[in-house]
Amino acid sequence: MSLKKTAVAAVAAAVMLAGTACSAATQNAGQAAATAAGPARNGGKLVVAQAYDPDPASFLKTAIGNIVTEYAVLETLTLIDAQTGEPKGVLAKSWTLAPDGKSMTIQLRDDVTFHSGRKLSAADVAFTIDKAKDPAVGAANQKIAAQISAVQVKSDTELALTFANPLPAIFDLFETMPILNKDSYADYAAGKKVDGTGPFEWTSFTPGGKVELTKYAKYRDAANTHLDSIEVNIVKDPTALVSAIKSGRAQYAVGVAPVDARSLGTQQGFALLSSGGAAFHLGLDVRKPPFDNKSVRQAVQYAIDRQRIVQQAEGGKATAASLPWRPTTAGYDSARANHYTYDPAKAKQMLAAAGVKPGTTFDVATADGPESLAIFQIVKNNLAAVGLEAKPVTMNVPDYQQKLATRTFPTAAVLMQASNGASPATAMVSRPELSAEQNITFFKTPQYSTIAQAVANASSKADKEKALKDFDDYFLDQAFAVALITRPTLTVRASSLNNIVATQMGFLNLGQSWLSD
Repeated sequence: MSLKKTAVAAVAAAVMLAGTACSAATQNAGQAAATAAGPARNGGKLVVAQAYDPDPASFLKTAIGNIVTEYAVLETLTLIDAQTGEPKGVLAKSWTLAPDGKSMTIQLRDDVTFHSGRKLSAADVAFTIDKAKDPAVGAANQKIAAQISAVQVKSDTELALTFANPLPAIFDLFETMPILNKDSYADYAAGKKVDGTGPFEWTSFTPGGKVELTKYAKYRDAANTHLDSIEVNIVKDPTALVSAIKSGRAQYAVGVAPVDARSLGTQQGFALLSSGGAAFHLGLDVRKPPFDNKSVRQAVQYAIDRQRIVQQAEGGKATAASLPWRPTTAGYDSARANHYTYDPAKAKQMLAAAGVKPGTTFDVATADGPESLAIFQIVKNNLAAVGLEAKPVTMNVPDYQQKLATRTFPTAAVLMQASNGASPATAMVSRPELSAEQNITFFKTPQYSTIAQAVANASSKADKEKALKDFDDYFLDQAFAVALITRPTLTVRASSLNNIVATQMGFLNLGQSWLSD
């Protein structure tokens, strides 16, 4: 199920209603991805098998290992409704955007407590914004948060935000900014005291083993929290991961290789859940030979068989593309998206003309998840066929995420996955391969900065389409980030698991999920 509108559209609607309060409509804004007939059933433990290590120090980074736990334990100010594209309140009761778009007043719910028992206050929101603004924290949308020039706590339930300029992407920031307890933040990284406001408490954490969550009895909507507990087991072996859900030891599996997920989703007793989205790129460090030569970077584009990645690594559930956008993005141009076709003969010719010797080697950093490794193997084979030897530098997911957040990879290339749920406006300031100020490829020119800023600032439909066209043309020509595929996030559930809600960014909310017989 695709997300049809973006946070930018939501903000544009809010601007038209400037000066009026936008009331919160639901607790579980997002995408109802799994439903079932019949009444919800209370009780039971949901067992999840997950390929990635959780990282309780990285809740502001939207680390992939936190995909199940983050929105069960923590909550955000708002979430964007997948059907309407409008922000819905979670911790925010209402908000008022000034007519000039340069300030916002937020009213918080007054019935929210942390699991430690302390009431949520506006000071906690201000603290979280300060952390999101800090480059050292590596928050997913730090560049958006940095545009909040002032935060004023007006009361325990009210705060005012001031922006340096109109901030169209503010709700994308809220989507990825779970509110933290200012008094216990220092304990989050240890994983022993993750004090959130969500329907489940973080009970225990064994790194590399499992996370245990239990229902928070004093949650404001505890009557609609049906599960007693959630257990997330870390299963990194791809075969064991599939076995865990097929055998019934787990009712939900996250990180299953797309080919296996697609196969499981067609079998009786299982269903394939599609949510959010991701884009895969090969980022090339433009400071390091041979990738300091644009012709070499373009040759790499022609060398890679994107359709093979779609079929072999993704089981057909992906789109081969030379651009980093979902096909549903406003202004998406399919002709430009297919600009680079698979042409190894042309790639060889271009490499030879650039003076690149056959057998030239370079390192590629990649995460150790099964999907990333499968894509890397295809890329490696394709490049070897044209005379380039890609050597993997494999990292565990938390280490990889840290390098991604800080843009500090020591390698000449990075195979990376970026969330594809946000709008191009947000992508320009948040995605590690696209940011004009600092990206993983170290590509930086005045022209790129101007083009990226135009995408970030565009508000009307015509302006968005023109800005994206200009960006796409320059991005394709400079070829510093080799777009490979876009795809939805695929997870596998047993038919007994009901009512999973996905956020715009592809994270999961199990707050009202339940188990049937």
